Amino acid sequence: MDGFKNIEIKNFRGIDHLRIDDFSRVNVFLGQNNSGKTTVLEAIAMLMSMSNPDIPQAINAVRARKPFGKFIDIQYYFNNLNVATPPEVEAKQTDGSSRYLSLALSYVFDELADPQNEPQQQMGTVKYVNTLEMNFDVSNGTSKQSYQSWLRVNSQGLVVNRKVADGYLENKRAWLTPSDLMTSNLANDLAELFKRNRKTAILALLNLFDPRINGIEILTDDIYVGFEGMTQMLSLSMMGDGLRRYLNIVAAAANPLIDILLIDEIDNGLHYSVYRKLWQSLFALACATDKQVFITTHSKETLYYLNEMLQEAPDYKPDIRLYTLERTIKKGMQAYMLTHEGLRGACENNLEIRGNV
Repeated sequence: MDGFKNIEIKNFRGIDHLRIDDFSRVNVFLGQNNSGKTTVLEAIAMLMSMSNPDIPQAINAVRARKPFGKFIDIQYYFNNLNVATPPEVEAKQTDGSSRYLSLALSYVFDELADPQNEPQQQMGTVKYVNTLEMNFDVSNGTSKQSYQSWLRVNSQGLVVNRKVADGYLENKRAWLTPSDLMTSNLANDLAELFKRNRKTAILALLNLFDPRINGIEILTDDIYVGFEGMTQMLSLSMMGDGLRRYLNIVAAAANPLIDILLIDEIDNGLHYSVYRKLWQSLFALACATDKQVFITTHSKETLYYLNEMLQEAPDYKPDIRLYTLERTIKKGMQAYMLTHEGLRGACENNLEIRGNV
């Protein structure tokens, strides 16, 4: 598996400092509301797209459940909204290399941003922030290469200029599956799988969700599902959120073009009867496509079914890590790790592992 071994996050949203070690193939983040679980997924997504200056606004749009993110909202990546202290994310990878990313907001005079040719900096003050810089390094042993991408807007917040880092080409792809269905790559995932003659495999996964499903097609930019006894296929957009959520997750997990899969609130919108099937499918697909998966949840039932699945499929036990995120008084943000044995003990003894209550 070619993925992350650890990650260190500084001054990123509500996280002042957090280090998480010993990632495996499937990594589950637990914790109370506002404990930083989603923020960790966003930090990983940012690090996997560090040459793309549009990615901060795209991630903000997912969080805000809007089609587009505002440039001014990039300030929310800065801890305590302090734009003088850059958010930083660094991670080591399983191939021995490492990645580092920092963000910076500033004003830079640009005729495209200020057509009146009037510098906006006067008497040491700035009228508005117009430039996002993404400064990043890629290290491999003793060699380190540094890059910069940037994005510039006018006073209305509209992008007028950008630059993607010269000489850097991202060879890995991450995909963030949000907690709802506002943002979805489902049609693209299914098209890629159908091209690879994997429709039968997707149908088998759908049968785990509902044995009555006997067909799936992409027609006129919509997805249609067939059921036994129905004279015509039904539009997926007109069906329940549970099936769409399940299909979103398993299609992304099956897509061989995705190297890192990030799933926020995996249990959201799903009936508990699907949990064990979903975990089983997710582990099998992650192994088959050799991808790394990061998941958040605060559902105790989800964890119980994960434990049951691991007892039934012990070969998957080395592939799981669970991390409870806690905001402690003395040590700040901490991640406490559990392996499959810790999960089993917690479930058998009805111990709370999702954070202090």
